[in-house]
Amino acid sequence: MSTQTGHGAVLQALALRDIRRNRVVAGFAVAVLVPAMVQWCVMAWGSDLTAASLLQLTGAVGAALLGGIVPGLLAALWATLLLNYFMVQPTGSLFIHDATTVVSLACFVVVSAAVAAVVHLSERRLAQARRARAEAAVLNRLALVVVAARDPVSSLLAQAQEVLGAEGVALFVRPAGDGPAGGDRTVVKGAWERRAGVGYAPESPEGAAVVEPVDEGTVLVLWGPALSSEQRGLLRAFTAQLVAVRDRQRLAVSLDENRALAQDNRMRTSILQAVSHDLRTPLAGIKLAASSLLQPHARFGPGQQRELLDTIEAYADQLSSMVENLLDLSRITGGAVAVVLGPARWRDVLPGALRAVPTGSVEVQDMEAVAQVVADAGLVERVIANLVENAVRHAPGARITVAARDTAEDDGSRCGELRVVDSGAVPSVALPGDLEELFIPFQRFGDAGGAGTGLGLAVARGLTEAMGGTLHAERTPGGGLTMVLRLPQAERAPDLDRPDGGDDEAGR
Repeated sequence: MSTQTGHGAVLQALALRDIRRNRVVAGFAVAVLVPAMVQWCVMAWGSDLTAASLLQLTGAVGAALLGGIVPGLLAALWATLLLNYFMVQPTGSLFIHDATTVVSLACFVVVSAAVAAVVHLSERRLAQARRARAEAAVLNRLALVVVAARDPVSSLLAQAQEVLGAEGVALFVRPAGDGPAGGDRTVVKGAWERRAGVGYAPESPEGAAVVEPVDEGTVLVLWGPALSSEQRGLLRAFTAQLVAVRDRQRLAVSLDENRALAQDNRMRTSILQAVSHDLRTPLAGIKLAASSLLQPHARFGPGQQRELLDTIEAYADQLSSMVENLLDLSRITGGAVAVVLGPARWRDVLPGALRAVPTGSVEVQDMEAVAQVVADAGLVERVIANLVENAVRHAPGARITVAARDTAEDDGSRCGELRVVDSGAVPSVALPGDLEELFIPFQRFGDAGGAGTGLGLAVARGLTEAMGGTLHAERTPGGGLTMVLRLPQAERAPDLDRPDGGDDEAGR
């Protein structure tokens, strides 16, 4: 059933009463005229009393069908009087001398009244069935609206306006702490806020035709003609649906809040675990090396002192990297990453990004012909550093290559792409089936004894997305992992910034 058809049936059914007024008027007219016409025909044809009674009974049934039980009874009584006057001896008089005739006429009245009552009840049940079917169509439509509509509250109000024939429908709520206490819903000017409305919907419910309570502090307001009892029944159905929708919305908000709290709790727990374990490891190394150097009776040669100092420096760098990743993750989750975008070349940010990895562990391919990208130079350096350090740490002995090229996204927009590829060796940890799991914070996939907090890739993706780029992982053919970093391409400019004698970082 289409929406228009369903609404048409509803409006038609709600316009019906037990018997429509015009049909009642027509029924009374039939009750007066038909018995007289039947009697005239009977007298003209010369029919006997039995045939005349059957014909009059038919007329009474017709009056009951058209106008209900009252016109049917009127037709039966009027027909009895006509039969008695014109066909019962002595004719021309209402007196009856034969007892049998009295019984016959009485039976005629009873049968006519019984038939009229049955017809009336049948017509009434039919009208009730029409209303029930129409109301069922409305309730079915309401259920579909609640499930499928993007804005179920506004959709329900629009349905209520159309089905109930209102000029306007609105939902009002009482602000917290405003209005009388104790749940008093008396309409007070300025005490309500309109949350949604369709049609003629003023800012205040003052002067509305109907004010229906929805829940504590919420009312459904209609402007227009007064509602019938059937329409008020449908209005209660709309109110029940609004209650269900608002409860669902509150549950959805509560669910989102609970999820956010659970995510925050997981993040806090993970940070505490990182602080208690991963950060404690470099601190313990620094403490041990520094305590050894400060021993008053210890004698260390220059080489040993240098080794202890190098240990302190290495652990301090590791600690600094972990703290920076934790701070970056905090800024990313809080949406507080400060980004200064501008044109940048891959080759210009690579030296700083490769500073922390051993010399010769990464091969950088020629990038002279690659166009500039739109990025924050400091952030993109951090991203590449995290990717390269992750590859060196988790794929020891692998051939690690950094290459860049110009490419295009699926929508046709130009972008620059940088790939960090490790291949030729088995990673120290098995890769997950879904490579997206690599970007979940604090995930290290069994490498709990290694350095780091499992934040490098998560931070790299967050910083990349803050610059308007993308970062994803691919499996390297033949084994290994490839990280693919894409950033929007800058508009091509004259090649005036090419450094004289600039190297290509090859063999780093």
